[in-house]
Amino acid sequence: MYAAPPIQDALFPRAAAYRTLISPGEVRETAGRYFPYTERHLHALWFDDSLRPQKLKTSRGEPVAVENPGRWNLEAGPDFRGAVLLIGREKRRVAGDAEIHIFSNDWKNHGHHTDPLYTNVRFHITWFPGTADESLFPPGTVHISVCDRCTTDLESIDLTAYPYSEPRASKTSALATRSAEMQRSCLESAGEERLRQKTLRLAWLMQQRGEAQALYEETAAALGYKHNKGPFRRLSQRLPLESLAQYGADWKTVYAVLLGLSGLLPKQPGARWPQASKTELRSLWDLWWREEHKWEEVEPLTRADWNFSGLRPLNHPVRRLCALAQWIADGVFQTLEKTTRPNAAGFQCLEKCFWTEHVGWTGKEKKAELVGKDRLKAIELNVFVPYRLAKGDETALENLLVEPMNSVIRETAYTLFGPDHSPKLYRTALARQGLIQIFNDFILTGRLDELR
Repeated sequence: MYAAPPIQDALFPRAAAYRTLISPGEVRETAGRYFPYTERHLHALWFDDSLRPQKLKTSRGEPVAVENPGRWNLEAGPDFRGAVLLIGREKRRVAGDAEIHIFSNDWKNHGHHTDPLYTNVRFHITWFPGTADESLFPPGTVHISVCDRCTTDLESIDLTAYPYSEPRASKTSALATRSAEMQRSCLESAGEERLRQKTLRLAWLMQQRGEAQALYEETAAALGYKHNKGPFRRLSQRLPLESLAQYGADWKTVYAVLLGLSGLLPKQPGARWPQASKTELRSLWDLWWREEHKWEEVEPLTRADWNFSGLRPLNHPVRRLCALAQWIADGVFQTLEKTTRPNAAGFQCLEKCFWTEHVGWTGKEKKAELVGKDRLKAIELNVFVPYRLAKGDETALENLLVEPMNSVIRETAYTLFGPDHSPKLYRTALARQGLIQIFNDFILTGRLDELR
């Protein structure tokens, strides 16, 4: 289940140079086991009550209740300070620091067994279970693995939503003193590593779900953008392609089912809705009422699962789900699986429908694309390029689309190079990908001093 997918490292010749800068905590493979996420995903999983697995047990089989996960530590030392857990049936209260790893032997690999900063560690939380050498840990350390109890989709965790150490604007990174050529080389090496990690994750997902389903889930997540990536992914997992195949080319019924289980199908039209909106809503309810009984065992999402803050009407998930329904009914994902070099061009053939003539339920008639060109570019870059690379297609790295400027790219460039740097440093696709990777590896984790 956890075997690493076979990908060609030769596709990413510069990524290895960047990986030498990353701490051992980012190594995600050992003894034939592969983990497609980072320790920071596990930090968020442990810290957030809504994500943390329930009914945890120690390595000795004792039940665990988390009274306090601890204070997220952004400095050197254990990941969480002052955690409090209730251990065993008698619920004995144990307090101390908590350290989180992917594999049990990371404690030794990272040198914590000889570091006095880890003397007060009482909890060693890992993703995979494993046999630990107790002599290397502080006396009485409790070992807990979480993979068997985890029901959270780690891919949907927004890592930027959790504490991170943001460097001061006046602080100059070591990279700022390098030549422009070395700076570009570092950024592009980091960009290759970002694409390599995306490729590994997608290849792993293809192993677990099958190629068409993996493409479907990743495309759905890309439609959700940063606001609704998580709920789109969960919906695509609860309504797999195989289960929706019963509707064939009837995209309107597929759309009604997606809406019905998304929690986004309005129960009643608004008083000021135009007649066209009322008619459209009634037609969708007619389809959903007919199909609802078939999906009783599927846990629906609710409106509260979706994020509408700052969302442009053209990016509303109700519109995006209509495009997804059409792609499902057209068999696009199964077709892509058989295509040598898939691209977003196959996603542009969307039928005329209510949402191509209206922006919102309450709005007047207005021509509007279901999916804009920028979102199709994002799907190309984040889904099709990693997919082709996972299939060994080295030409996928040719003519890469350039990531549009965003706050992460701007902030990382400012932090690394100061206010007077030249934007030419990151005008290439790989350099912009590299800035995003450096943000995740060094700025989110407060390790900017380690970037050389």
